[in-house]
Amino acid sequence: MPRKVDFLVVGSGIAGLTFATRSASYGKVLVLTKKRKADSNTNYAQGGIAAVFGPNDTFNMHINDTLRTGAGLCHKDVVRIMVKKGPSLVKELYHMGCRFSLNSHGKFDLGQEGGHSRRRIVHARDHTGQEIERVLLEEIKEKGIELSENEVVLDIIVVDGECRGVYYLDTNKKKIDVIFANAVILATGGAGQLYLHTTNPPIATGDGIAMAYRAGAKIANMEFVQFHPTAVYNINIDGRAFLISEAVRGEGGILKTKDGKPFMKKYSPLGNLAPRDIVARACILEMIKTGSKYVLLDLSHLKSGYIKKRFPTIYETCLEWGIDITREPIPVVPAAHYICGGIMVNSWAESSLKRLFALGECAFTGVHGANRLASNSLLEALVFATRAAERIKEITDIRPMKRIKLNPARVGPNLKLVIKELMDRYVNVIRSEKGLEQARHNIEDYEKKFAEGIHIINAESRNMTDVAKLIIISALKRKESRGLHYLMEYPEPDARYKKDTIIVRENR
Repeated sequence: MPRKVDFLVVGSGIAGLTFATRSASYGKVLVLTKKRKADSNTNYAQGGIAAVFGPNDTFNMHINDTLRTGAGLCHKDVVRIMVKKGPSLVKELYHMGCRFSLNSHGKFDLGQEGGHSRRRIVHARDHTGQEIERVLLEEIKEKGIELSENEVVLDIIVVDGECRGVYYLDTNKKKIDVIFANAVILATGGAGQLYLHTTNPPIATGDGIAMAYRAGAKIANMEFVQFHPTAVYNINIDGRAFLISEAVRGEGGILKTKDGKPFMKKYSPLGNLAPRDIVARACILEMIKTGSKYVLLDLSHLKSGYIKKRFPTIYETCLEWGIDITREPIPVVPAAHYICGGIMVNSWAESSLKRLFALGECAFTGVHGANRLASNSLLEALVFATRAAERIKEITDIRPMKRIKLNPARVGPNLKLVIKELMDRYVNVIRSEKGLEQARHNIEDYEKKFAEGIHIINAESRNMTDVAKLIIISALKRKESRGLHYLMEYPEPDARYKKDTIIVRENR
């Protein structure tokens, strides 16, 4: 008989691990992760986790900052849930052993980031994600939850209109096998690897979104791809661009042209603390104007000792590459960072396909709208993973199933670099209808190269093709500029498009 578990989690970031630790008392949990357990966007999150702790801060202020940044597309009821549930869960992480930075009074040392009207970023210096990951992995081990590395999930098993488990590549037997589950929880992260310049790890190929789309789940708002405005130019570590945290500008860092002239005040009254979509477009426009491949981020006017203490990882990494950030500016470029769309879920993380849940960056909860507020992503993952674990108690056992007949394994082409170049050229920070139409034509040609069935060779290329198609089609549907989606022919927001872009796969 094929293997069966109660709850199957795909992905090992903060969302997947939080769900696993909180649901273990309700049944057997299995966590599958594609590479090493620490390979996730969580592990690379420098900035922190946004939550209301400051004496001059309120829930309404955090809610309003989120809604304003989201450019009219945030789901306010879901934002309210996230903001109000967040602080207690952050405290739980601290009591579990997360070494968050404290001030001289023993309180959280709250940071400031773009788009926030108050200091509310709880951080562990500049390696917050890594610290959270460490604590959650310890909790997984302590609770005896099985976590299996180097497992490649290929597709979702759908029977009678509901999710029953997954097809996966058994790396030991070198063949496709199945795992049945009462519920499958996708926590597979983002899709930054669709672009040449990205802060995401190599595993971020949009797998969960692609699998859910092929299974018939609703996908929403894929046109809103957030580019981090400040990744270090020409520095790549483990296949990802090295980013300079939003917190650097929050603590006084200034963006300048290659000639040393500050420019952000031209684009927003908030200057260097403007939301990321504005900052990323400003950087691109200044690069075009000056004919430069980068702009400069300068914090050399701050005290050297403070920089080293507050941003040790950034300081040491840049120094290794010959940049002393206490003395000279950092050359930076925008890089694909976060996708605000994904698998459409309700406030309990349930997708439109029964028994299929989605958490973290691969999910669309409605929290981020057309643009994510800095450091809301870890908070979203924490809150809705906890809510999913509450809902999971109501999941009933699936009927016993015989082994599903497997179609022959498919072998597809390796299109990773081709897709990266396509997306960089036509579906970047600034877009045009003509460019998007060309991208759609190309991606439809690529799609034909992948026959129906389960792919074991170049499965990531197939997933990247599907996700690129979703982004391109969604961008063409939205004939306006809003948040992260900027279309040259339609440079202003249009009230007719103040709604989500929802796509469901047509039956072939």
